[in-house]
Amino acid sequence: MLELRINGFGGQGSVTLAHLLAQAALENGEQGQALPFFGVERRGAPVRAAVRMSPSTIHVHSQCELPDYVVVMSEKLTEAAVNEGINEIGTVIINAPHAVPVEKHPTWQVDADAIAREAGLFSADGPFINIPLFGAVCRVLNIPQNVMEQTILNKWPGKSERNLGAAGKAYNSVAQISV
Repeated sequence: MLELRINGFGGQGSVTLAHLLAQAALENGEQGQALPFFGVERRGAPVRAAVRMSPSTIHVHSQCELPDYVVVMSEKLTEAAVNEGINEIGTVIINAPHAVPVEKHPTWQVDADAIAREAGLFSADGPFINIPLFGAVCRVLNIPQNVMEQTILNKWPGKSERNLGAAGKAYNSVAQISV
């Protein structure tokens, strides 16, 4: 079973990203479980969500304590996200305009903000970065691009063109950072 935690700020789409990843697991013939964490979160406050994926039935329903992957939706949260806990051989995926290496962990980087702005994906609070991050995470997890695309088409039928473009660009541009 694979466990993944998403660390972001309220309003960035952490919960939607978790649901998209769980749905992509289902589209890929596996089991998927999205675990949003709701407390006293508000827009701009640190929030988290988690995802489990498995080829067999998932019997665990608790929060992920030491996930295999940590997705950091803002590089400002990198240290806090890693300190919250990650498997000792876990991987970090960071939204940042430049390489942000994380000591002792393989790290991937994608500029989800720039990709979302370029695709015209905006809310009143800024760019929708969860869509490019969805593409990047699918690539890192080896979820086929056609499965990623089908998940988006199922989520937003008839109005997916910009989302598909942004997710596809991130899928093809996420890069592993060498340290």
